[in-house]
Amino acid sequence: MRSLYALLIGALLLSNALPSSAQSTPAPSPSPAPLAAPFVAPADWVQLPRGFTLTEIKNMWRGPGTGGPAGGGVFAQAVLPLPSGIVAALLAQLRNVFASAKTKQKLTMATASSKVCGATASVSTLHLYGSKPAFIETTTLSQRGLTYATVYVRTSSKPDPAIESAVRSACPLPGGGLPDATPPSGWSALQKGLDFELGGIWLGNAPLQTMWMLKARGMPDLLSAAQMAPTSASGTQHSVKYRASVQKLKFCGTPGLLATAQFTVPPGFGMTYSVAAAQGMDGTFVLSYLHPSSYTDAGAQQSMRTLCGGAPLPAPSSTPTV
Repeated sequence: MRSLYALLIGALLLSNALPSSAQSTPAPSPSPAPLAAPFVAPADWVQLPRGFTLTEIKNMWRGPGTGGPAGGGVFAQAVLPLPSGIVAALLAQLRNVFASAKTKQKLTMATASSKVCGATASVSTLHLYGSKPAFIETTTLSQRGLTYATVYVRTSSKPDPAIESAVRSACPLPGGGLPDATPPSGWSALQKGLDFELGGIWLGNAPLQTMWMLKARGMPDLLSAAQMAPTSASGTQHSVKYRASVQKLKFCGTPGLLATAQFTVPPGFGMTYSVAAAQGMDGTFVLSYLHPSSYTDAGAQQSMRTLCGGAPLPAPSSTPTV
């Protein structure tokens, strides 16, 4: 069940891949301007308009621990910078994938209309039969060029009335996002306060030179997990050579990490991916930078270090011994 849910969410999010523009003769970026939160992009880079990048995943809930492998169900909401027709086409492709898979599990798909926040939304329900039946209900609402998608996975043929009410009351905010909602009785957050939002995409001067900012709240402590990670690694996987390194830094006083991975594919084309992550009281900020390995941009590298995660998390309080 969880794999089906992950596949559906992945199909929706992968469609958000945007091509980067390029100039024929790249020019190095100047040094970034003085620090400003959450980071300072190189002065000659272009930021895509918010309408192209407004992507958010939030209100991810888990149902009661009864009712089959998926328990009482899984619920999540997302904002995608895509017309609802594209999302509908992706759902149709997903249905075709299931239908063509070499499995004895049968499926049906039904589509209906529903009123959500005074507008007409499309509701698609995918029913998987077999020893482990499941229902994947997706509601899509289109407003101002954005698609508001709700995914509700359950094992029961009858939806939870509280979840159906939550779907119809999640009206888009004036800024384009979704409101924070409280799980109904019997439901709980997968991770309390968990909320992902794409903060922006910036395009550089070289082909494939791109930066993007991810803002998250409610994430576990990344730095604690990073303590177990090696500081460097290298090797070859399926003819692709890789080399990676991790540094522990401070971003405007907040502890963070700067990781870089370089990949080389035959006959010698290389791409470099860098990630700066800072976790503070305001949330976790993850700044990613992708560029051809043959192109070095000093301004962009400096820009990665201007990331600011706000006030650092408080240090754990020590318990006095008795």
